[in-house]
Amino acid sequence: MDKLDVMKLLLRVAETGSFSKAARQLRMAQSTASKQIALLEKRLGAQLVRRTSRGLALTEAGQHYYDEALRLIGELEALDDAVREREREPAGLVRVTSPPGFAADFLLPELGSFFTRYPGLSIDFVVSQRLVNLVEERVDVAIRVGDLESNELRARHVGTSTAIVVASPAYLRKHGEPTRPADLERHDCIASMRGGRPRPWQFGRGAERVLIDPKGSIQSDNTELTRAAVKAGLGIGYAASWLFKEELASGAVRQLLTGHECLQVPINAVWSGDRALARRTSLFIDFVATLCAAEPMLRIL
Repeated sequence: MDKLDVMKLLLRVAETGSFSKAARQLRMAQSTASKQIALLEKRLGAQLVRRTSRGLALTEAGQHYYDEALRLIGELEALDDAVREREREPAGLVRVTSPPGFAADFLLPELGSFFTRYPGLSIDFVVSQRLVNLVEERVDVAIRVGDLESNELRARHVGTSTAIVVASPAYLRKHGEPTRPADLERHDCIASMRGGRPRPWQFGRGAERVLIDPKGSIQSDNTELTRAAVKAGLGIGYAASWLFKEELASGAVRQLLTGHECLQVPINAVWSGDRALARRTSLFIDFVATLCAAEPMLRIL
């Protein structure tokens, strides 16, 4: 028997507590099973199995060998499954969580081409501003904008989100246009909330860095509401450039303070680190990365 077969034999002996039961399950003679475990113990120089009044039990060394053998065999079986899956037409459901604006404006319009290429796949969107627990809610991948907050997750950097300052022409006609970040102190600013507090607006010009605490009549933790408020002329917004792509193109809003750098944060595809990445999920992540690379407002800087 090769090493892998002997590992599997030890697993059966440990799980059944009997050489005879393990031998029957593996369709071999009991004497052969006993001999193979004895040869394994001789090769390792350690007793793995001992007899007790209740049958067979693992020694401390045997338990360690069992745990590692179980892990290795699991990884080999996962590898076999992954290779077999790559040879088949990808199929199944991918559960995705994403910020609402990103899903509606950039993912959905391009999903037709994704489904044309992979007709066996389907997408279940969990669209939310909150940080969805991937394990508890059985989500395969999250599209997250901003720095990651957990080292327990695995991630692929797929794009970059750059903030801009925007306002409607109607608001600017009524209140004037700020020419420097400090001017925002006199304007109605639409604050984005996080953790019950407004996020500061960050600006830079060369080595200089300026933080502005936005103050105004409206604050929200929802980017769609921020966009609607800016379009309605209710204030100045500080948000991701991709959120206002159509409005900038149509002239419904104008970008302000273009001489000042704003916050840039990564866009990551994130998945749980305690599970293997299924091919269907990997294909969706590739799709998002390609989409971001083709869009100047999203590509990695």
